[in-house]
Amino acid sequence: MRALRTLSLASLLLAGAAPTEPVVTTTAGPVRGAMREGAFFFGGIPFAAPPVGPRRWQAPAPAAAWRQTRDATAFGADCPQPASETRETHPQAESCLFLNVVSPDLTARKLPVLFVIHGGANFVGSGRELIDRAIPPIVKDGVVLVAANYRLGRLGFFSHPGLTSEAPRAHSNYYLMDQIAALRWVRDNIAKFGGDPGNVTVIGCSAGGSGVNGVLGSPMARGLIAKASPHSGGGLFNGDRPLARAEKEGIAFAGRVGVTAQGAKALAPLRALSVAQVMAGDKGAPDFGAVVDGTWLPQPISVAFATDRWNKAPLLVGSTSNEASVFGLMGFDRPTMEQRFDIDFAALAPAYGRLDARELLRQVQTDFIFTSGSIGLATLAANGGAPSWAYHYDHVPQAERGEQPGAPHCADFRRWFGFEGGGRTTPPSGEQDRAVTRALHNYLLNFARSGDPNGPGLPVWPRTPAGGSEPLVIGETIAAEPGFRARQLQPWFTRWEAQTGYKISPTRR
Repeated sequence: MRALRTLSLASLLLAGAAPTEPVVTTTAGPVRGAMREGAFFFGGIPFAAPPVGPRRWQAPAPAAAWRQTRDATAFGADCPQPASETRETHPQAESCLFLNVVSPDLTARKLPVLFVIHGGANFVGSGRELIDRAIPPIVKDGVVLVAANYRLGRLGFFSHPGLTSEAPRAHSNYYLMDQIAALRWVRDNIAKFGGDPGNVTVIGCSAGGSGVNGVLGSPMARGLIAKASPHSGGGLFNGDRPLARAEKEGIAFAGRVGVTAQGAKALAPLRALSVAQVMAGDKGAPDFGAVVDGTWLPQPISVAFATDRWNKAPLLVGSTSNEASVFGLMGFDRPTMEQRFDIDFAALAPAYGRLDARELLRQVQTDFIFTSGSIGLATLAANGGAPSWAYHYDHVPQAERGEQPGAPHCADFRRWFGFEGGGRTTPPSGEQDRAVTRALHNYLLNFARSGDPNGPGLPVWPRTPAGGSEPLVIGETIAAEPGFRARQLQPWFTRWEAQTGYKISPTRR
């Protein structure tokens, strides 16, 4: 077995055998992977140094190099997160900055790369999620997939005056620094796995979609991505917060964990806290998000789009028809929406027409962050000349129709990668369900390859016109719908325009 490990991939292929324990040499050292379902899997590869001890709440540092071949046949530890009855439990550690790579062909040259940012409301989840049960079918079509961990909760989203003073250009957005560090690893290493470092599409859903938006808005990610696909990630509202607010929230957190020292004197006791003590400082619904820190995010993400100060790239963006499903999980009822987000339901009623109170709440929850964000970002990108395609996913499997009012939050995401049914397992489905999966899979494959989702056998997906919208509506049929939900979305666009001073529509800037 030891002799087999020392053979090169080329010599194995010349001998007519695929390597069962493939070895790839990264910039930090060699890693040994495994074969899974005909693809090459490498898990738990460090892309940065462990963010522990004095490195807690600092920008990620380079991973230490190694000489001996590192075992990369399994996932690394997840980043610390609270337990949940609805989620599987995996080993956790504060030393969690690992990524996973799945490649169909290590000898290929310049395969398109999908860089996946996982979701989980910025406080749960990991880079294992899309690939832990099965290899995504899109890999077998000639795509290299990379999925990374990033710091979660208060360990990844924390502002404090002491941290701002300690590192004026690298504070607050530790999660974003981790995501960009992983993208830099891809730039430097992915060619060894058959991927093209010049053709990287960054993609994610929910908090993962928000992460994609953050990468697009960060000048620190310039040159690292070729295309982007944020799903159910918002983009106009609640996507980021000013530093002053974030620091105030950080001071309040420090008080909750018993650290009353001010400024820089608070850092040592904060870093001395155990992970359990850090996690105990935040109760209730998660409230973690990007911070406009002046460096990693110089301005709000939506303003970056409006002023063409983003990492302009072809954009495939959309959301689902019942995003309210995630608000229900977080307990955001009407009073919470009114108080936390300053939403006036009475003023919105004319735009939404004759709806009962429950349905009005559902549609407002769906449109407020998600529908307005996806359509709005696509239009802002098109206004600036970037090719963009927007979608609205309204497909409900035949067996579930009548049980739910629309497609739940991120119900579409796994389908883009070719998984039937959309769930973590593959339930039986009808032909219409399979047809939707095939269409989404092929749209994403085309987009990853060329930057345009259109291709033979697919319904035409028009580019978003400047100053307007023409999203692809994916339901029982798949077709573009000009002016989609224009009446319902206009109050949200008007609200964003009043807050920022920029316009989404109807005319080009």
